[in-house]
Amino acid sequence: MNQDRRAFESAFEAGLARLPDPRAGAAILIPLVEGPDGLEILFEVRSSRLRTQPGEVCCPGGKVELPEGPREAAVRETCEELLVAPEQIEIAGSLGMLMGPAGLPLFAYVGFLSGYTGTCSPDEVERTFTVPLAWFMAHEPELHDSHLVEDPPADFPFDLVPHAQDGGRLRRRFDLPFYRGTDPLLWGATARAVHRLTDVLHAAEG
Repeated sequence: MNQDRRAFESAFEAGLARLPDPRAGAAILIPLVEGPDGLEILFEVRSSRLRTQPGEVCCPGGKVELPEGPREAAVRETCEELLVAPEQIEIAGSLGMLMGPAGLPLFAYVGFLSGYTGTCSPDEVERTFTVPLAWFMAHEPELHDSHLVEDPPADFPFDLVPHAQDGGRLRRRFDLPFYRGTDPLLWGATARAVHRLTDVLHAAEG
């Protein structure tokens, strides 16, 4: 291929159009509801009948179904899981992309949920509960060192990978947050999103 600038720009644009959509991944919404003493974050307890992460605490969300974007996915999943209408959700903003379960991209949004009456889809959600936003502002999560371990096949060229560990495993280190004061326990990707939110709010104070 001729590598002059015009040819490069044309090939680059055409190649980008054929790459996987960068919006692919999952999206969540941190729903804020009005409580007796101010804003509260609404959480879900996942149904025990689900195959992935049954009984764990999460925010409403799920897979981005292209061609929708992450923001649309967060709203759609919230409506499906909490049985609310899109008009009840007002997006305040994006917290950007976080590392979700298994290292997959997770797009996190914050929004106000109005007129919520405690409804939820029994197929996905066992129950909902709230925690005051002020509690999270006053409590930092415990951060525990963890690793995401990849286990490639035997013919993987480990000799080309600097510092491969455990006889041919690849590790990525990250901090796993836990909020011990919530009941039930809030941890993992959901805790990471909430911590990102409180970091944003604390930055405004400074």
